[in-house]
Amino acid sequence: MKFEFIANASGIFKSKNGKSVLLDPWLMDGVFEGSWCHFHKLQTTSSQLQDVDAIYLSHIHPDHYDERDFNYRKDIPIFVLDHGLNFLHKNLEAKGYKNLIKIKNDETIKFEDFEITLYAPFVKNNFFEDESVVGNLIDSAMVIESDGLVAFNANDNTPDVEACKYIRKKFGSIDLAMLNYNAAGPYPSCFNNLTDEEKFFEQDKNLKRNYEYLLSNLRELKPKYMLPFAGAYTLGGKLSKKNKYLGIGTWDDCADYLRRNINFGTEVICLRETDEINIADGARNKDYIPIDKDEIYNYSRNELSNLEYDYEKDPEPCLATMQKDINIASIKMQERCGRIKLKPDMNVNIKLEDDIIEICNSEESKGNLSCSMDSRLLRRILDRKSHWNNAEIGCHIEFNRTPNYYSPDIHLMLQFFHL
Repeated sequence: MKFEFIANASGIFKSKNGKSVLLDPWLMDGVFEGSWCHFHKLQTTSSQLQDVDAIYLSHIHPDHYDERDFNYRKDIPIFVLDHGLNFLHKNLEAKGYKNLIKIKNDETIKFEDFEITLYAPFVKNNFFEDESVVGNLIDSAMVIESDGLVAFNANDNTPDVEACKYIRKKFGSIDLAMLNYNAAGPYPSCFNNLTDEEKFFEQDKNLKRNYEYLLSNLRELKPKYMLPFAGAYTLGGKLSKKNKYLGIGTWDDCADYLRRNINFGTEVICLRETDEINIADGARNKDYIPIDKDEIYNYSRNELSNLEYDYEKDPEPCLATMQKDINIASIKMQERCGRIKLKPDMNVNIKLEDDIIEICNSEESKGNLSCSMDSRLLRRILDRKSHWNNAEIGCHIEFNRTPNYYSPDIHLMLQFFHL
C-alpha cells in the first residue's frame, strides 16, 4: 500500500493492485468564508482525481469537504461515519450523491483491496475535557488496511492516550500514523482581550502543548512511520495580517520537535504535494523539499492578501432588521441547545455597530464573551448562507472575553445561532 499526499488532510491510498481511496479533497483556496488558503498554489485539481475508486470524507468542515469543488461521479462510493447529527450525509444527498457507505463507530467493512474501520470522536475535547459537556459532534477517524499494512488517519479526530492504546491493541503494529499537529481556530489571533505580546506567548504555548500531546499519543501507538497531517493553511484576504499569531506551525516545525524527542523507533516523515511513500519500506517517489517560511510569508503578503471574500461584495444590511433577527436567532439557538442538553456557562453578546445585543444570559456564568464581525457576514449567518463555526475558524469574528476563560460549549452553542 502506498500513500500520495496532496495537501492539508487530502491524499490517496493506493493498493498494490491499483485500487485507490481519496481522502478529504480540499483543493481550492477560500474555504471558511473565504480566508483559508493553501500556503502555495496547488497543482492538483478535482478533474484530475475522477478515476479514484472511492472517497472518504471525515466530516463537514470545508477543509475536508469543500462543497464548492466537490464534483465527482455521482455513483462513486463515499465512506462516511454513521453517527448522531449527520449534517454531512444530508449535504451530500442534497447534491445527488446517493452511494454513501455509512460505517458505524468501530465497524469494519471490506472494499476492493481495503478493509476500512471508522471511529466517532474519541474525546469531547482534547485539551478542555473537564469544561466540555457536549463536545465534538462531527469528526471521524479512519483505519485502512491493505496488503498486510495498517494506516491510521486520525485527521481532526485527535485521539487521547486511551484511544491510542485501544487502536494499537486492536490492529497490532501500526505502519503509518497520520496525526493532527495544529489546533486551528481563532485563538489567539482574534481575541482582543490579549495584547500582541500575549498573543505571541499564547501561540507558542499552544504549539508546544499540541506537540507534547502528539508525542504522548505516539508513545502508545509506536507506528513505523508518522506523518504530521491536517491543519496546514494560511489566511488570505484582509485577515492575512493575523497569520503572525495564528497559533499554528508548519509540519516541518512539528517534525523537528518530534525527531528531537522520540526515542522509540518511529520515523517522522513529511510530504509535499504529489510526494508518495511506500508504506511497506518507506521508499519515496522523490526527495522531500522543506518548507520555506519566507516563501509562505511573501506569497501570503503579495498574492493571497489581495483576495476578496464573497460577503464583502454584499450590500450593507438594514441594521434595524438585523437587531430583530438577532433576537429571534438567539431564542432559536437556546431552543436548539436545549435539545442536546447544552447549558451555557458564559454571558454572550454581539456588537452591531454601536449597539450591544445580549444573546445568552447564563444562570451560572463564569464570565462574559463579546463577539463582533462584518455586518454583511452576520447577515449571511442569520440567513444560513454562512455558518458561525466556519466564520469563527476562518478568523472572521473578533472576540473579547473577561476573564480569559475558554468555554468549549459556548462556542458549540454559537454554531446554532441562525434563523
